[in-house]
Amino acid sequence: MAFWSRIFKRATPNISWETPLNYVASSIVGLPAVQRCINQIASDLARVPVHVHDREGNPVEGSTVEELLTGNAWGDALTGTDLRRWMVAEALTTGNAFAIIEIDAQGNPISLQPISTGDVQLHEETTGQLRWEYKGVPFDYGMVLHWKALPTAGNPYWGTSPLSAASTSLAALAYLETVFYASAPTGLVGKVAFSHPGALQPAVRDAMRTAYMTQHGAAANSATPIFVGEGMKVEQLAQSMAKDVAAARAAGVKEVAALFGVPAAMLDMSDARTQPEIAQLYSNALSAWSANWAAELTSKLAAPGTAVSFDFSPITQGDFRTAGRAYAQLLQVGALAPNDVRKRMGFAPWPGLDEPKPVISGVTPQSDAQQEEQPDA
Repeated sequence: MAFWSRIFKRATPNISWETPLNYVASSIVGLPAVQRCINQIASDLARVPVHVHDREGNPVEGSTVEELLTGNAWGDALTGTDLRRWMVAEALTTGNAFAIIEIDAQGNPISLQPISTGDVQLHEETTGQLRWEYKGVPFDYGMVLHWKALPTAGNPYWGTSPLSAASTSLAALAYLETVFYASAPTGLVGKVAFSHPGALQPAVRDAMRTAYMTQHGAAANSATPIFVGEGMKVEQLAQSMAKDVAAARAAGVKEVAALFGVPAAMLDMSDARTQPEIAQLYSNALSAWSANWAAELTSKLAAPGTAVSFDFSPITQGDFRTAGRAYAQLLQVGALAPNDVRKRMGFAPWPGLDEPKPVISGVTPQSDAQQEEQPDA
């Protein structure tokens, strides 16, 4: 940090946003459905191709941005894939993710250093300019890459985690998980009531309760029969606990899936949608999450007149058979060239297949040309 402190001088701030880290209860973060959604989105956005293109959509070759996001981001210690995966997971969990941008003498970005979200503050100078501060060291606003999850009401510069936005319902789901795991060792029997025709002393009731938990409170003893005498009766208070808990957990998982925009079928939940429909829904979710992140990359890393985008086709095109049929239709209408399809499906380009060749009424333009060259019989 000493290097940066020599470059950027501290100025007197006018307004400070010391928004605390959106801490989320560990019981919520640890929910299996929450972890699955975060890992799914983070892993997929980390492995999709990154493209840098000009205003006309033409690819920019040799971009340092693409090298940072797919090669080494922070020396040999962190790859661009690992950085993207961490920043997505951090933003979804805490609301924000940060990385310091190091540039060379020509102003080109040469590394991205991830930094702790809880140690970052945002200040506004008397001139109206914004600057970041990390552990007491100031940074120009454009020198820190900032990925936000959801917008924060009243503060457009700070993000909010979807876990914080739905903390009440997620807390209920976390409590349900606690009940489920606490009841699992007893075979989800739930609470059992003992009724005695006569009066029982408190010491006797306590001894009976202790004896019952000793004999039936562990998984190995869940099938041990219960013997009672003296006219006592045993009644299970929740007759359908296993079924009710399973239904409630399934509903909770679908709620988490909706919160992150991930199709429930991807979380091993029953869903009547087809695979192409699921892929399209997931593509929409990834596009929604990554829209502001791609804009941030474009604003602070890309050269003027260029933009950064993510290519979701490798993970949302469906199975090979379904994708093949879809690409065949796009080839027929000339929407894609053969090499475009080969690239999307992970194949090397083939010479002479860079131009679209639409098929019109079953006759290709090349066939028409050959027929025009042939003399009449």
